[in-house]
Amino acid sequence: MSEHGRHGTATMEAADRDTTVIGLLADPDTPTEVATKLADQLSPLLNDYVDGEVVWDVRTMTHPVTASVQDPEEVLDVVADQAAEAGWDMGVYLTDLPIQHGSRPVLADIDHDRSVAGLSLPGFGAFRQHEKVRNAVVRLVADLAGVADAGLDQEEHHPGRLGRALGRRLGRIRAVEADEGRHTRRYVASRGFGRLRLLLGMVRTNEPWKLVLGMRTALAAVIGTSAYLTINTTMWLLATRLGAPKLTLTMVVAVALMVAWIIGAHHLWERADDDEDREEVWLFNVSTVLTLSIGVLVMTAAVYVLTLVASVFFLEPSVFAQYLGRPPTWSDHLLLSWLATGLATVAGALGSGLDSEEAVRRAAYGYRERQRRDEVTEDQDGGGNGDDGNDDGDRKDRSPSSS
Repeated sequence: MSEHGRHGTATMEAADRDTTVIGLLADPDTPTEVATKLADQLSPLLNDYVDGEVVWDVRTMTHPVTASVQDPEEVLDVVADQAAEAGWDMGVYLTDLPIQHGSRPVLADIDHDRSVAGLSLPGFGAFRQHEKVRNAVVRLVADLAGVADAGLDQEEHHPGRLGRALGRRLGRIRAVEADEGRHTRRYVASRGFGRLRLLLGMVRTNEPWKLVLGMRTALAAVIGTSAYLTINTTMWLLATRLGAPKLTLTMVVAVALMVAWIIGAHHLWERADDDEDREEVWLFNVSTVLTLSIGVLVMTAAVYVLTLVASVFFLEPSVFAQYLGRPPTWSDHLLLSWLATGLATVAGALGSGLDSEEAVRRAAYGYRERQRRDEVTEDQDGGGNGDDGNDDGDRKDRSPSSS
């Protein structure tokens, strides 16, 4: 048969198959990036693991659902409305909002009646997040399609390697049937390891490595100070005589000071209004410290490389040797760059104070976390005089919980 004939036959076969439209509704930033990648991968996986006789049409849409509502039940309502309006057969919502069921992180909610589901990306952790979310979406679609009635918590019910991947990479997961509300099933992780994974997932969705370019004033201060210190002859002698332990301590203290300065200068540390909020606020504060620490370390590493290149290129060996009393080695350049970068990081902390609070939050946090912090700040600036309904909404916004 000719190539044209085979293509025509394949087209006719596809036309005879039913089409199911899957809509991936995503928050801006990280969730949208994940949804875009998933759109190209889901169709063959759904054919392999759900139903090979169906044409799976996967579409994406960016819509900040949690900008207007935070309660998980209301989120599913909005997803169902969007799915109906867009003509989707099933709707799956991806958000970077951390959600908890009591003290257990929530991975997903399902509403079988309206064929919609919602996934909270932080609950999947920081490592191999895309792969875990992809497998979970396939599993949820299979559940919504009625192909398998078992949940994510029962590894033996999963088809083939997909089930093994879910059981192995998502850890201990259990299904919670809804006592009341619109969702019919909720998947939650363990209290211990699940909460650790939630914390790391929150840091992952903040994308701390973007802090380098987001805080331009601080970066300029670090680079400028490091360049000046590199050509300072006193630094040449100190770097070769302090030793690795003191240089390491200098770097650690410098990074800690910069993180503390950024948090203090830009009001990133939150305080709990009552005992009920204490654990949730602690979770957000720890994620802030980890996010900024990773971001500052990435910035420091980048500046170190630039300083090392400048040291090797600009420092004339004969001049360097006059102060060292011996010919310079690669080790001397490494140590000098190390000390210069560490001390320059302190200057970067002062420079970070010149960045606007909005610029710092945009650099340090993802979309949903920036929005949450803006709302908390507005509440605090308003003196907390809102009515009870607003107070409840703020608690939901911090970390929506539903039992």
